[in-house]
Amino acid sequence: MTTTEAERTTADLLLEWDRSRPRSRQRELGWSEVGGCKRRAGYRLAGTEPSNPGGSLQAVMGTAIHDAVQQRLAETAGPDDLVEYPVVFAGIPGHLDRYEADTGDLIDVKTTTSRWLEHIKLHGPDRSHLWQTCGYCAALLQKGIKVKRIVIDYIARDTGELYRWTGTFKMQHVRDALAWLESVRGVEPEMLNRDYAPDSAFCGHCPFQRICWEGATPGRDPRSVLYLEDPNGREWAEKLWQAREDKRAAEKREKEAKGALDAIRPADQDEVVDVGFEHGGLLWLESTSWLIDGDTVRQDYIKAGSKAPTKPSTKTTLKFVPRPDIEAP
Repeated sequence: MTTTEAERTTADLLLEWDRSRPRSRQRELGWSEVGGCKRRAGYRLAGTEPSNPGGSLQAVMGTAIHDAVQQRLAETAGPDDLVEYPVVFAGIPGHLDRYEADTGDLIDVKTTTSRWLEHIKLHGPDRSHLWQTCGYCAALLQKGIKVKRIVIDYIARDTGELYRWTGTFKMQHVRDALAWLESVRGVEPEMLNRDYAPDSAFCGHCPFQRICWEGATPGRDPRSVLYLEDPNGREWAEKLWQAREDKRAAEKREKEAKGALDAIRPADQDEVVDVGFEHGGLLWLESTSWLIDGDTVRQDYIKAGSKAPTKPSTKTTLKFVPRPDIEAP
């Protein structure tokens, strides 16, 4: 056994298994990527060879859940049910998780975090999830199979909570997805937007991450490549200034609204107040964080005749400073 083989962790083995799966080796754009990052889709459509192995342990967990459900359904599915069924619509392939003939439900399973699950409960499914499932519905309709309802089962990997979203097929979602695809087709990938931050999980697990962000200044933020692509310092400074102005304005509006709504805060913090807002009710939560009292600790060290231990902390801050008056020659 080589040193490399001996040092492989369980995580390494799981990722190796995930990357060996046929779907992980797929090179063409699939419905699961429609509505995500345009540049990633552009690389797919251009036939670009991946620069990164891609994959994540979170994706492995999702795959394991899909495989378990598929195995059970294969044992219990009715004769007209569809399980892990391949479909193609508008030339884009996909695999629907299951279709139940007796109810007419098309059901898709997504794994997520408990934090993002709370976002989904308030805002509904991600755009890409709606487009993906409606793309599957359109493919079934072409085959004469009617879909009465779309169901997306969201499972939180960290808590096991399941949230079921239900909706109906809307052709507008398919039109929007096709318009999005049209905006990507025939465009050089380098001309398309990077729709996610380089330190996000999406970028970190993207098979094109390295070639997408290559060219950045060594040792600096990967986004420094944006300046090298558009070296207009004044324009970037204006964007930074405006972003901070927008942030201050948003924080002011938030404090104002929160302060106004404090008038109806109930005595019981577990009580949800319904104000008729479409995204949900209001719930006030109080929490206390216990932090080390630095002043007291320093005083205790002084009393003991010693100096409190410290460690260096480096932070880079970008500030705007007034320009000095420059006299004209």
